Amino acid sequence: MFNDALRYVFWILLSLPVLALGIYFFANITGVIYKRLKIDKKKQEERELQKIRRREFEESYSRRRGGR
Repeated sequence: MFNDALRYVFWILLSLPVLALGIYFFANITGVIYKRLKIDKKKQEERELQKIRRREFEESYSRRRGGR
């Protein structure tokens, strides 16, 4: 009976560092993915803003030059 309890205690002590490493790596990977998604979203917003600015510039340019 004591041997079984001792065996379970050792298994728990062995599994705790493995569990901690798993949680650490999971948190690290999800953090990296979140940062990457944030960067990609920011780049997409910048592209959309550039398209809007370019369209506005072309419209104002064509009005000044008497086109369209």
